[in-house]
Amino acid sequence: MIISISHNKKDYRLNTKNSFDISIPYNFNGAQPNFYDVKEGRLTYFQSQDTIYSVADGAGCNVPEISLNIHCSGTHTECVGHLLEKSGDIGKVLTDIMIPAMLITVGPRSFDNCRESYHCDVADNEQVITKKLIKNEVEKFEEYQPRALVIRTTPNPKEKKYYRYTQHTPPFFTNDALRFIISIGIQHLAVDLPSIDRMMDNGLLGNHKILWGDRENTDGNINPKSTNTITELTFIPDNVPDGFYFLNLQLPHFICDAAPSRPILIQTV
Repeated sequence: MIISISHNKKDYRLNTKNSFDISIPYNFNGAQPNFYDVKEGRLTYFQSQDTIYSVADGAGCNVPEISLNIHCSGTHTECVGHLLEKSGDIGKVLTDIMIPAMLITVGPRSFDNCRESYHCDVADNEQVITKKLIKNEVEKFEEYQPRALVIRTTPNPKEKKYYRYTQHTPPFFTNDALRFIISIGIQHLAVDLPSIDRMMDNGLLGNHKILWGDRENTDGNINPKSTNTITELTFIPDNVPDGFYFLNLQLPHFICDAAPSRPILIQTV
């Protein structure tokens, strides 16, 4: 299918066959990424009296029941409700079917060499994604004025899809990096990490607060009407080239701060 779309006073054509699903398929009872050692997502079959509603067990149809931790065991998209008493409605936040996006690749650096800031103590050898790294890559595509930024980090082995992150400490973004991302008009951020914040940051979630706040503070001033989103735990294969795309961010309408999602990058032709 060919789609015609306009953005920034320019016309684009999209071929839906030239698309890349960058979600991690949710394999219930199978391999999954895991953040904070949460319980794995499980699938069982509804049981009523002596009947198990599974074709394999002799029933006429399958009636599965599932349980999962949205934030910690698969690709998901979250909204400002993640930080509010009222968790919100992620299904109403996304109103655009196609979002102009750029994909970049960065290799994290040691915190002691970056000369950038974070809102809690960080060891010198911890790996971070900096403003400088992002700026160097974003400048290659700034003419497109994207509203979504997709970031692939290196190294990028296939095994990353199923990391248990208590055993593979993930890198995180500096506060300067988040301020820069917001300053260039990005509303939707997608990463191949379990969080844009340090795994342990004293419960502050400072980068989240920058994205959903006043663009500066890491300790408050959250805008409850923000329509910015974060998509975490994606996986972008190496054969997907950096560049300009349109992002189709698919998710069920959960009345919740987050929902499992399927981000798809579609190339222009």
